[in-house]
Amino acid sequence: MTFPTGSADDSNEGNESSSGSDNASGSDSTASRDASGDSGGNAAADGDKGEAPDVPSVEMNPSWGAAIDAYMARPGLTENTLRTNRTTLCGFSHDHVPEEVRGPADVSPDLIRAYLGRESISQAYRLSLYSRLKAFYSWLVEQGAITPQENPIGAVGRPETPSKERPYLTPTQFTQLVEAIRRDYEERVEAGGRKSIREGEIIWALPPLRFGAGTGLRPSAMKRLRVEDVDFEKETLRVPALEEGSGIDREIPLCPLALEAAREAARGKIGTDYLFSGARSEQIDTRRLSRTIKRYLRETGIGPEMNFTDCTRHTCASWLTILGYPSPDVRKMLGHSSAKSTEPYHHLGPSMDDLRGEPSAHYRAFSEAMEEIGFFPPIMKL
Repeated sequence: MTFPTGSADDSNEGNESSSGSDNASGSDSTASRDASGDSGGNAAADGDKGEAPDVPSVEMNPSWGAAIDAYMARPGLTENTLRTNRTTLCGFSHDHVPEEVRGPADVSPDLIRAYLGRESISQAYRLSLYSRLKAFYSWLVEQGAITPQENPIGAVGRPETPSKERPYLTPTQFTQLVEAIRRDYEERVEAGGRKSIREGEIIWALPPLRFGAGTGLRPSAMKRLRVEDVDFEKETLRVPALEEGSGIDREIPLCPLALEAAREAARGKIGTDYLFSGARSEQIDTRRLSRTIKRYLRETGIGPEMNFTDCTRHTCASWLTILGYPSPDVRKMLGHSSAKSTEPYHHLGPSMDDLRGEPSAHYRAFSEAMEEIGFFPPIMKL
């Protein structure tokens, strides 16, 4: 099997923060760029026109609403930056700051420590939130809206950078997770009465879970997929570009696992319909999807600290690497723009002994498990 070439998307590896999920695992550098809304290209364009962009003004010691509105009004911000920053700042001020705390200047370092220290979020997302809050408060100081002494983030330590190794599901764990979701659905359907569930409830999470493990797509990309993006005859998928409305980013092959999930999801739909639907919506809610999968991960004990991206994107890349697919192929499949984004999987590849001689028993067993699941075939002949 060969991977068709295509233009790779950005290296914001596994970053689900744009949807407000607690499962983001983007790098600190990416989070910093999102937080600061770096718009060098736009600023340069404005400079070529000889026009200085309007700089939003903010009063001294502003309220939360005034501070956030002014911060969001800065020129050159992308839709993704606006969305992620507004989600973070509004969520923090509304849900984690007491009502008597009027504005950003009145926040204590302990409030921020408690917000970042929640056990329910990943280390990568914790680092991303810290970067966004730091950029927000730095901007307020630069604008003279608060004094450096009133900046609480200065007294908050920077979270540690998470390990580069990506968690993933073994074939056995993946099968257990899928079976747990199906079993819960069937038991609740049979129970009837108040314990029963509406048609499509719970079971809607299975197609995107299986499709994601077979393709490595980001949740944000799966959410935008249309039925017509899947070529069932050629067994390929046209992946939409990261920025919505920017066309197709690349074309990738589909393994039997992904094809079966796509056929199940496309049943009864037309080409322009969204491929994946929610329990009661025409388009999946990635935040709800992530929470649903995390609940089953906790209940089964498979990986309480894992998230949807670990079960799909990181799992797909890990499986491909274990099967012996070259790093460039894995990079094309996942749409990494930089080879550095693929490095966390390198340690999983076959040993030199496996490549030179007969495949090991472990490699054979893993390849057979992949065949049962419906994933891509192994590189080496068994």
